Amino acid sequence: MNALEIFYRVRHQWPEYAALMANLRFVFATGSRMEALATVHAQCAYVTRHRGCRPAGREETGAMIGAVTTAAEALELCEHHSPQVLITTDRLEDVDGLELVREAHRRWPCLPILLVLKELSLPRMRLALEAGSQGIMTDALILDGYLYAALQAVLRGERFLDPALGTLIETGVAGDDPRLNVKQLQILKRLVMGDNDRDIAINLCMPIDTVKYNVKQIYRAFGVSTRSSAALLAVRLGLASFPPLPLQPLSPTVVQNLLREFKAESPS
Repeated sequence: MNALEIFYRVRHQWPEYAALMANLRFVFATGSRMEALATVHAQCAYVTRHRGCRPAGREETGAMIGAVTTAAEALELCEHHSPQVLITTDRLEDVDGLELVREAHRRWPCLPILLVLKELSLPRMRLALEAGSQGIMTDALILDGYLYAALQAVLRGERFLDPALGTLIETGVAGDDPRLNVKQLQILKRLVMGDNDRDIAINLCMPIDTVKYNVKQIYRAFGVSTRSSAALLAVRLGLASFPPLPLQPLSPTVVQNLLREFKAESPS
């Protein structure tokens, strides 16, 4: 994707979009720190263009409440600042974005929530609707004029679905849309994390026989017979994600060797 080319194609919509964003009280949650920072910079540009001058201090970002990377931060901002809309991606630093949607909808049922899915997925879309998302769109089309339309719709109290998701609903194949209940989804996520049946039972406070039964039901829904196959399919369908690799700190010896090599290669 070349975002610059997309901008030139839809730039005629930006004055209206900038006017909306300059006055909108919103919280934006994303798992990407670069995306959060870019949103703040873009918000400054919207406000400057709309007001014809560059405001000072906190006014530079207009009515924007915050751009955060965790669900905990987003919930805290919503608690204290009562935004008009919550915009979130389905991948955050601390939890799955759907958990933020579910908790925010539980606390504030009237708060419009716009969810941006990183990948096109019918199961994820169904889960998002159940969690309380009023608007759902894919990341692939966020710059193609749909974000403005999505925000207008949810602010009017209407539901918005990305056209690509609507097409997926109409043409979706049942084999790619396993219907799992909440308990099975919880077990599936732990399975993807690499937990065995006993670990899952302990983590979810379930009898181990219940875990074993539901793992078999997951196999049947996915049409697989092994844990690894179920985990890979769950990730492909967007129902779960593999845990990030832990960052291992470098030992003092390794650090000293790196510094020694750097000094040796640096010009005197």
